[in-house]
Amino acid sequence: MTHLEMSSAIRNRVADGLSGNISDQSFSLEQLYDEIDLARADFVNKYSTTFKLNSKYLIQQLDKLELIMTDLSSDVCNSIPNCDSQVPAIQVPALLATPDDSAIEYLGLSNKQEEFSVYYNVADIQNHRIRMRTAHRPFAWVDTSMNSHGKNTLYFFNLGKYNPLKFVSVRAMFNHPSDLLAIDPNALDREYPAPLHMQLAIVDSLTEKYIRYYRELTVKATPNTQTDQIK
Repeated sequence: MTHLEMSSAIRNRVADGLSGNISDQSFSLEQLYDEIDLARADFVNKYSTTFKLNSKYLIQQLDKLELIMTDLSSDVCNSIPNCDSQVPAIQVPALLATPDDSAIEYLGLSNKQEEFSVYYNVADIQNHRIRMRTAHRPFAWVDTSMNSHGKNTLYFFNLGKYNPLKFVSVRAMFNHPSDLLAIDPNALDREYPAPLHMQLAIVDSLTEKYIRYYRELTVKATPNTQTDQIK
């Protein structure tokens, strides 16, 4: 199912479950997109400790992301050998936090001919720089702290012969799939990044949540008619 199909299924199920007993059960699609993303994150967290989760079904792709020269913090730069104060970088929607830092499946050239190593820790950058086999190979460092726009910044190093590289592609697991709508309007018409059993679980859980909410909202308080004397 697509994001839109899941949202429509929830709205229709809620309307059927309430059987017209509640006149105002309106909620926006944007609200449902956020709710679906939050439920997905919850299920991913639950399934990540089992063998039920196939991360490949959580992947989304962004192409032609423009590299922009960006200032690197002095703390990070001082920890990296031969570091420049400005390096090429891209901003991506918040990445999904995984125990093994596996959110990014691919980061590299748009034609998929060259893939860059991805690091999350500054110590890994230092090891990359001092190894003779990798010292001059391009790589990227993920700043896991969110910027003011709620995005992660990916900094690129050792681009060398790839300069002037302008665009890269990334395949990754993102925390809120709906965030990609601002970058890729067609994302709404693509399969929602979750396996089918998780899609169905999300629809079921949100349907139950909304039906319970609206029913409780309309329950009238029953006055206490008890007249027995307390002895």
